[in-house]
Amino acid sequence: MYSPPQIRHATPEDAAALAAFGAQAFADTYRDLSDAQEIADYVAEHFQPEVMAGVILDTTCTVLLAWVDEQLAGYAIVKVEPAPDCVAGPDPIHLWRIYLGEGFIGRGLGAALMHEVHAVARRRGAQTLWLGVYDRNVRAVAFYERFGFAQVGGQEFLFGGQIYIDPVYAAAVHPAAPD
Repeated sequence: MYSPPQIRHATPEDAAALAAFGAQAFADTYRDLSDAQEIADYVAEHFQPEVMAGVILDTTCTVLLAWVDEQLAGYAIVKVEPAPDCVAGPDPIHLWRIYLGEGFIGRGLGAALMHEVHAVARRRGAQTLWLGVYDRNVRAVAFYERFGFAQVGGQEFLFGGQIYIDPVYAAAVHPAAPD
């Protein structure tokens, strides 16, 4: 039996833990899909405590942390920013990142985080969630499709000095569950 996750908003005090967790989750996710040095370079640039503190303090971002038994198990970042032209839905908001620790995949934590992502989107007045995903990350693509996301186009993503065209997915923000 697994303990239910506790999901809360990140604070600046969480920056170091989020940076370490995010770096590990990114490396674990892409280790069989990308070059190890390119992964290390990306992690060094994007998953430093000061970078994560900046994201947490950015008023356009909402950072959610999922804890299980006092262990950081996953996170999601929702960001208010312009959507690519291929996202036709009204009032879009970006699901910028959502990652789980390897030991927490398949335990319902992703669904719990996605539920909270939709709640954040509703509170921010969004009607459409959009995201970009590496097409070779089939586990992530399947996860998004299970939650109603459909591919609507593509966008450039710079990784390892190379430009990739990542698929863009979008979904309607779920209405709030009745009380």
